Amino acid sequence: MKSKRVYLNRFFLRPLAEKERKPLFLEVRFDPVPSREENPYRLLGRVAGQVGSLATPWTGGLLTWSRPRLQEGEVKGLDGAYRFALHPAGEVLLDPSRPPDREALSRLAQKRLEARLRELYAHRYEVEGNLLLGKETHAGEGWKVRRGSYLRAFVDGEGRLFLELDIVHRILPTLTLEEWLAPYPMPRRVRNTYPTGSGRRQTWELVAVKEELAPREVSVEGVSLLDYHAQRGRIAHEGQAGRVVRVRDEKGKEVFHLAGLLQPVLTLEDLSDLGYDGALNLQIPPQDRFSLTAQTAKQVAKRVFQVLDPKPQEVHAHPLPQPLLKARRGQRIRKPADALRIGALLGQDAKVGLLVVNEVNEANEAPFWPDLLRRALLQMSRASGVNLELVEPKSVARRDLLALDLAVALDQLSREVGVAALLVQTPPLYPNERNGLKRACLQRGLPSQFFNPPLSEHKLDNILLGLASKLGWRVMALDGAYPAELAVGFDAGADRSRSLRYGGAACAVTADGGLLAWILPEAQRGERIHGDVVWGMVQEALLAFRRSAGRWPSHVLLLRDGKIQRQEFNLVLQELAKKGIGYDLVSVRKSGGGRIYPREGDKLTDGLYVPLADSEGKAAFLLLTAYPGEERMRGTPQPLKVVHEEGPTPVEELARQIYHLSRLYPPSGFRFPSLPAPLHLADRLVREVGRIGLSSLQGLDREKLFFV
Repeated sequence: MKSKRVYLNRFFLRPLAEKERKPLFLEVRFDPVPSREENPYRLLGRVAGQVGSLATPWTGGLLTWSRPRLQEGEVKGLDGAYRFALHPAGEVLLDPSRPPDREALSRLAQKRLEARLRELYAHRYEVEGNLLLGKETHAGEGWKVRRGSYLRAFVDGEGRLFLELDIVHRILPTLTLEEWLAPYPMPRRVRNTYPTGSGRRQTWELVAVKEELAPREVSVEGVSLLDYHAQRGRIAHEGQAGRVVRVRDEKGKEVFHLAGLLQPVLTLEDLSDLGYDGALNLQIPPQDRFSLTAQTAKQVAKRVFQVLDPKPQEVHAHPLPQPLLKARRGQRIRKPADALRIGALLGQDAKVGLLVVNEVNEANEAPFWPDLLRRALLQMSRASGVNLELVEPKSVARRDLLALDLAVALDQLSREVGVAALLVQTPPLYPNERNGLKRACLQRGLPSQFFNPPLSEHKLDNILLGLASKLGWRVMALDGAYPAELAVGFDAGADRSRSLRYGGAACAVTADGGLLAWILPEAQRGERIHGDVVWGMVQEALLAFRRSAGRWPSHVLLLRDGKIQRQEFNLVLQELAKKGIGYDLVSVRKSGGGRIYPREGDKLTDGLYVPLADSEGKAAFLLLTAYPGEERMRGTPQPLKVVHEEGPTPVEELARQIYHLSRLYPPSGFRFPSLPAPLHLADRLVREVGRIGLSSLQGLDREKLFFV
């Protein structure tokens, strides 16, 4: 197999010293003994944060490279406070070739790195955990952009210490939330202006501004909200407090806060909405980014680790064969938008409706099909050899999105006219308006494709492909043979309150022509999907294959977003083995893969596969799937990190199928996701269900991708 040499954003520092392989073990004794409901690892983590040494949890105690300042103290748990006492129990020899030992050594190395960053850089830079923020690169009214680095120290299986470094941009507010709300709309998320004990600043979802409440009227732990923060030195006088707001943490708990002690969390999307997108070109070409990375790594290695010349890790990368896509009559296409002209792989006759949402000043205007949209729909149907009937459009006033008139219009389209999917023309909507309208459509069995005028050719192609996906058409397929005939992706997501989570799955049948389908999500507690639920989802995917092919698949590829918790898949693997169906179980991680850089004079291409040394005791690789369809890469994409958990397929063949599956995504005309389609669809599915709920999905055709 061809290969080229590339660099990773990891720099070799030195082998671990013998003393570092033998950290001190501190036994931790709690009084009272924690109940079974308590998370022991979390309690030990809280102890580690208090004792004043670089310590990390380890099987009933702590490991540390330095003596703790405190020998006893108190931490809070679910059932109240626990007293703890530390008892030194001698040194423990750790073996870096064992994944648990290697992870413990890496955590100690990271804690030392973060402590040294605070000590050495806090006077000139903003240091937040493993983030080191430097100079300002862009600025506007109320915000600025600073360039910085995320840094990670880790130990490999041979006991070598590495520094991983990634150049990032942080969009930072220069106003408090109270000041921001005067000229700008309410942000989605906010962050404390003050750090916690760990040096990080708490991030919240902003729920509401409580105009009717005053800071002295709200009680927290027996004192007013104003006094609560004043006693902790966060405000000097009442004028700094601002208004009372309601915020929600990542576990769904809501509390009162002060707008003067919060700042908005800003994204590129937020600045784009404010009209600043043209001024923010933050992409850095690979060679420039690598040069910045190497310079920063050299400085940090010298000051923190006393290493003068850190070397970037150089590895072999293998270009994988390019995927072949086909549309109607097996004709080759380069991108999904081509199928609109050539014809979809498998379409079907359908009635399509149009709902126009009018602003107040447009309420009396009769709705009509935009001429450009009508012509494009008819061209798509002719090319695909099917008939699309465009029914008489209906309209509703924006102010009536919760009123009975909307329900009547949707009911007529669904029951009386027999519309299969709905185009919805709207002005820009607030999230609650969009979610409510989506939910109302689905409750009447109508997957909906939203769009905002005016229409452009690029936007029009994506609207048509989104509609085709919601009609259940098979727009395109991969052309070729693959190890697995059926690929199933699993993900878990939360509703907006984070009080409820959903496990969802989507499947791609690659052996029979590109069938994409979804599986009804299950409500659950926590990130882990229950094993019975996973097996139920796989059963649905197997039955979809059987209905299409008349037999069971010979081999199945199971893809889980993020780290796999083995108990999720125990039952599935047992049942597949009983049926004689082969399988591979793979975890796919969007983060953790660092970056890949070309050597000088070379360039990156998508489809690069980089084998890694054993990860967590398993075969692993990096996979670059980004930016197809462009002549060159403007930025430096992040590869996926893929870990082969179980199964017989060679990792190179796994890499090829996963790479090609990232192209089997019809709703986007010109760009492909970095994730393989089953995982990307599962991610989109659980996100949408988190917004609109489960109640409206019963009876909906599983091939209609309502969530794209």
